[in-house]
Amino acid sequence: MSGWSVVRWTGMLGLAAIVVQVLAVIVFSAGGLPPAFDDGNKVLAYMKNGHVPFTTSLILYFIGFALFIGFVAGLRSIAVTAAADHEWLATTTFGAGLAVTVISFVSLGLVLASTSIAASSHANAAVVRLLFETSGVVAGAPSLVPLAFYLGAAGSLVATTGILPRWLALVGWIGSVLVLVATFSAYRGSDPAAFWSANGSVTFLALAPFYLWTLGASVALVRQKDGVARRF
Repeated sequence: MSGWSVVRWTGMLGLAAIVVQVLAVIVFSAGGLPPAFDDGNKVLAYMKNGHVPFTTSLILYFIGFALFIGFVAGLRSIAVTAAADHEWLATTTFGAGLAVTVISFVSLGLVLASTSIAASSHANAAVVRLLFETSGVVAGAPSLVPLAFYLGAAGSLVATTGILPRWLALVGWIGSVLVLVATFSAYRGSDPAAFWSANGSVTFLALAPFYLWTLGASVALVRQKDGVARRF
């Protein structure tokens, strides 16, 4: 098969997912750094003032993760075609990626609800604060558990099927360990200003292996100009 086969489409979906999510981060940052959660009124003012960039960013995030679903679905298809005897591993990788996406959708939905309520005429500071803080915790340490599993499964899939460069197997395994270590930040409670907490900076930095692996895999797939899955 030549042209835009499932291989190249999968690569393009992965690249698009990364680009859109990076744009989402940039747009969200336009709203400034969040205040301390101790004062609900400050959180309400923060969400209300940043309503437009926050909502735009959330829509971009939803699109980015929807594209990611297409990427992991395509990756499963490619792996099954290249090595049918490892279909179970390909399906496991797809399932883990889907779990990461579902948790992210839940977190994004909570932020969107918080932003929408803050911009309404019946805004309640306590509700806005609760939704916003909960979204950060959900997207923090808890989401890193399926993410670590996804990276480990993806690395093993590369090692066993050879559909991607071997270095991506190492990136997946190392990233899985690092992300798993970051999940223990859940024991420090909720404090976005802290580095090591359930919604601290460490949970954001833990996404780096995920983006690196997805970017590397996407580029490798797009470069297969014949459009056919091949072993490296």
